Amino acid sequence: MSESNAASPDDLTGTVDEWIAQLAELEAQGVTLPAEWLRRQLGAALTAWADAESRIDIDKEAREDY
Repeated sequence: MSESNAASPDDLTGTVDEWIAQLAELEAQGVTLPAEWLRRQLGAALTAWADAESRIDIDKEAREDY
């Protein structure tokens, strides 16, 4: 990742597999990813993960026998 770009790339979108493919493409292009962009992507991933965990917990609770 030696090439420096003035503008940050677009935010990652799609499924987890699509995010991985987009990151791989950026790496293959030698794009330097700014820390602020990386932090934003990490925040989005962690938020999506937390939302998924919440949905799983709600689903588990709905299936419990009382």
